[in-house]
Amino acid sequence: MADLPSGLLDAVKSYLNITWQDTATDTKLTGYINRGIARLQQIAGAPSLDFVVEGQPRALLLDYCRYANSQALEVFEKNFEAELLDLNLSTQAPVIDSLTVLLTVISDTTVSAKIAPAPDEGDDYVYQVGTGLTVPGRLDVCATGAWTVWDGVSNITAAAGQEVLIVEINEDYQAERAGKVTV
Repeated sequence: MADLPSGLLDAVKSYLNITWQDTATDTKLTGYINRGIARLQQIAGAPSLDFVVEGQPRALLLDYCRYANSQALEVFEKNFEAELLDLNLSTQAPVIDSLTVLLTVISDTTVSAKIAPAPDEGDDYVYQVGTGLTVPGRLDVCATGAWTVWDGVSNITAAAGQEVLIVEINEDYQAERAGKVTV
């Protein structure tokens, strides 16, 4: 049997009211679990989901195994369409789109930046300069206190070895796209 996250086989057996010990049943359920994990990760568009903690991925996996065990897997995705769409959207929302940032060194402390793609209508840019900068998640708020507003054309003060993190923000200061480069 393939390695499963700790306690997952027992959780599926409990959910399916399987109280007996049988190697053939465990092998069959392990197959259901492995195929369910693979399919749910594919639907979510995420290489890993947490099926150990209580939450939507685990609940969907338990129901996937219930449908598989009942030989009704062909209707699982139709019956759970809303939940599967929610799973996909909830795992995709934190992933921020990329900005391509190209820097040209003007002097020891000044760089010029070119950004692609162009910002969406109504969006603006903010930036940070430093080391160990963290790219925000999609829709994270980038308040101007910690960020410098940038017009997309002015030079940026940065020295060799520093990172420049540029974020496209919407009208609510939420991150839409980001790019980071080192001078």
